[in-house]
Amino acid sequence: MDKKELETTLEEFGKEIDAKLKKATENLSLKLSDEEKTALMKSIKTELEPDLQKYVKMQEQLDALDVKMQRLPKGVTGKSFGEEFASRIKEALGDKKNIRNVKGQNFEFERKLDDMTEANSFESTAVVPVDQRPGIVYNPLRRARIRDIISAGTTSSNTVSFVREYAITSNTARTSEGAEYKQEDFDLKRIDALVLKITNYIIVSEEMLEDVEGLTSYIMARLPEKIKNLEDTEILTHATYGILPLATAYVDVLADSKVQRIDVLTAACNQVKVAEYGPTAILLHPNDCMKMKLTKDDNGQYIFPWVFMNGGVAVDSIPVIESTAMTEGSFLVGDFKLGAQIFDRRQMSIEFANTNEDNFIKGMVTVRGSERIAIAVYRPSAFVYGTFASALAKGSA
Repeated sequence: MDKKELETTLEEFGKEIDAKLKKATENLSLKLSDEEKTALMKSIKTELEPDLQKYVKMQEQLDALDVKMQRLPKGVTGKSFGEEFASRIKEALGDKKNIRNVKGQNFEFERKLDDMTEANSFESTAVVPVDQRPGIVYNPLRRARIRDIISAGTTSSNTVSFVREYAITSNTARTSEGAEYKQEDFDLKRIDALVLKITNYIIVSEEMLEDVEGLTSYIMARLPEKIKNLEDTEILTHATYGILPLATAYVDVLADSKVQRIDVLTAACNQVKVAEYGPTAILLHPNDCMKMKLTKDDNGQYIFPWVFMNGGVAVDSIPVIESTAMTEGSFLVGDFKLGAQIFDRRQMSIEFANTNEDNFIKGMVTVRGSERIAIAVYRPSAFVYGTFASALAKGSA
């Protein structure tokens, strides 16, 4: 028997079962007792059992031939028609609550199926694998480093010493023949810049280091980042060795009643030039740079002269370096290369160890970071530092 013939035979046999089922249920009455209903259902089940078994076998033959019956009830999936029909008949015959006791009507079978969605079909996400991206996503690192705009070197000592010129009493003059020479007075002072140590650490479990992909790389990026952030702060604000405490204060020479930020920065650059230095950078907080760019005149026209240098902006041909290491509202202009230098006694070091306290017996690992640096501000007069609030007091930004 070919597929088409088997399908036709199965269709006709299904109709025969439907007819027998209808005839068998015509004797049901609402007046029957529970015992009588149970006995009648048992009799119907016994009578239809052979036909149902035959129907199931015929359906299995069709399944083997990859033929699917089109009589499959809407919403039913996962079973052949024979299996579904047989199981639903058996369920109904075995449960008297599914019989409608109305003479002349068929059995009613109800099967409520949910729509097949990921939420109600899959017990876990394992069926649809998660597209796990490698590594750990973290916030960006600081883009500009103060050590990148000053001179850099190394030291093998715990102290960097140098002699700084403090003051000059100049008596240089033109003299006549035989006249006494004029004496100069140079005030010099030895400066000792002690090596500073910057450290941090975290404690993680051995399991995390083994199981969390990219954790080691994450630690190797974040611990040094925090140390470098503090390094920026130390270079700028250290009470003894920092640039800002030693820098020359901005001197207001602007007489204009409408002073703008760009005016202040231009004047600060000129102050550095008057001190015989060549300014190499202007250091600003990003918010101050933004305010300067957005400054408008009375007609709503932008007044900032857009001069680009190496992908950034410049004032008086001096590149503007934006850094969150600077306090918002302040500015620093200077000859950074000539004015200051950072020395590495020990460069950035990241170490892993399980011998700290009771780490070994707890399966924990201590990861510590450190560096040792010295900061030498050779020429404080190479820097000019000030605040916009004070400099703009004569006008408005």
